Amino acid sequence: MLYIQADAQCCAAGNPISADGSPGGTGKNMLEVSLLYLHSYSSIYYEGHQKTDYKYIDYSYFDFSSLRVSYGITKRLKVRAEIGYFFSKAQSFDFGYDRKANGFGDMILGVQYNVYQNTPLAIDIFPSFDFTLPVGKFDQMNGPVVLPIDIQPSSGSFKYNAGLLVSKRFMNGKFATFLSGNAEFSQRINTERTNYKYGNLYNISLYGSYTFLRNFTTALQVRTMIRDRASDNNKEKINATGGTYLFLTPQVRYTFFKYWSVGFLFEYPIYKYVNGKQLTNDYAFSFRFSRNINFAKKKKTLFEEPVKR
Repeated sequence: MLYIQADAQCCAAGNPISADGSPGGTGKNMLEVSLLYLHSYSSIYYEGHQKTDYKYIDYSYFDFSSLRVSYGITKRLKVRAEIGYFFSKAQSFDFGYDRKANGFGDMILGVQYNVYQNTPLAIDIFPSFDFTLPVGKFDQMNGPVVLPIDIQPSSGSFKYNAGLLVSKRFMNGKFATFLSGNAEFSQRINTERTNYKYGNLYNISLYGSYTFLRNFTTALQVRTMIRDRASDNNKEKINATGGTYLFLTPQVRYTFFKYWSVGFLFEYPIYKYVNGKQLTNDYAFSFRFSRNINFAKKKKTLFEEPVKR
C-alpha cells in the first residue's frame, strides 16, 4: 500500500453528504433537477472528545458541486441519480507544504418508495436504496507519491446505502417533521497502489421545517454521524480513523415561479468524538438551485382535445 497515510479523516473521499433531510420532490411524472455547491473547511484537531494543540495539517478544505436528478415513475416510486465534481480539494501543512486535487467524484444511483401513506394522519414512510459508482479518477499523484485517501476526489470504492425516512405533517403541511436513518457499506479498494476499506457509516437525522408566506421554508436539522474505523491492506483497524459527530444544520429555502427554488444550508459540528488524533470539520455550507418539471401536466396539455367554442 503506497498512499500517504494521514492521521486524520475529516473529509472522506467521494461525494460528501449533501441531503437536506427531506424526501424532495415526489409525484408521478415529476422531474426534479438540482445543482449544488458545497464548501467545507477543517482546521481543528481532536483527540477523543477534546480539542488538542497537535498540528500536522494546518487546514483542509474542498469546493464540491453536484448535479442531481430525480423522477417519479409512479405516485410512490422515485428514482434518482447524482454526479459529483470537486473544483478543489486541498491540504495545507504546518511546515508550508500544500497538496491539491480536483476532478469527478462519484456517481450515485438510487430509488425511494413511499411504502406507507396515511392521509388522515399525514404520515409517510420512505425506504430507500443507493448504489455508489466510483467514476472519478482515483490514485491521483503528487509527483512520484500517491495522494492520501482523504484528498482523492473519487472514493475509489463501490458503496451500498440503505435508508428509511418517516415524515409527519401538521397545520395543512406548513409544518413538517422528518426522522431518517441510513447505513452505508463500502467495498474494499484494491488497486495497484491502494488496498483500503472505509469504515461503515451510519447517519440519524431529526428535521423540522416550517413554510410561511407560501414561498419561504425555514428548517433545522440535527444529525448524528457515526463512522467505524477503516482497515488497511492487512485488514487491521487503523487507529486514527472513525468517530462520532453531532451536527446542527439550519436551512432556508425560497420557492419562486412555482417550480423554481433556491436553498442555503449551514452545518456546524456541536459534538465530536474521534479515535486517536484527527483533523475535524469546522463548518460546511451549501447552496442548492432546483427546478421541478411536471411532465404529467405537459402530457395533459399536449393530448387533451381543444375546447369547442
